[in-house]
Amino acid sequence: MRTLTMLLLAWSLTGCVDVFRGAIVYLNLKRVDVSAEGEHYELFAEVNDGAVSLGQFKVLRAIEDCGQDPDLVAPLTLVQRYDNGVEGSEICAFSRRLGARDEVNLPAGVLVGGVRLDSPVDLREAKRIFLTVEPDGDGDPRPQDVVMGADLARGRSPHAAVEIACLEAFCADVPDNPACASIPTLPRERRGVMLGTLLQAPVTDA
Repeated sequence: MRTLTMLLLAWSLTGCVDVFRGAIVYLNLKRVDVSAEGEHYELFAEVNDGAVSLGQFKVLRAIEDCGQDPDLVAPLTLVQRYDNGVEGSEICAFSRRLGARDEVNLPAGVLVGGVRLDSPVDLREAKRIFLTVEPDGDGDPRPQDVVMGADLARGRSPHAAVEIACLEAFCADVPDNPACASIPTLPRERRGVMLGTLLQAPVTDA
């Protein structure tokens, strides 16, 4: 029942955020693909019936794409800030590091990941966020190919209730299924944040 859940997103809106201070966006990217050559990702938010960009980035393999020494670094999948005109090794610079894709680092036996984007945009009224794939050097500010999207709500992801309802309906028909042994309850609301669960787009399984 969790096959559509691709990523978890949360961003922090501190107690007295105003329109000039913006927001901090936190992402846990679990299944996002490595960026194809000549392409990057762009994160948008729907605010006041319009789409506003929150940042651009590339997803790159530390060793294969960024040429890091496999004897010195773990085989991470990095998330690097992208700007039009940035090329070659510059995109892999540590100063551009936003985080990493969520993965298990087998040599160290730990889970690594997490991405942070600082945005000047006020997101208190945001209803949805979505992730697109854009061509490098693109000067058109309009979103192109949407690959993931998430509805947002204060304190709790709207998808949490949908997921539980789907599982309850499933278990009503097949109560002996192992997935029905422990149906989760709604998570505790988290004050001061907007939460959402990014799903692969288009969503084809109701």
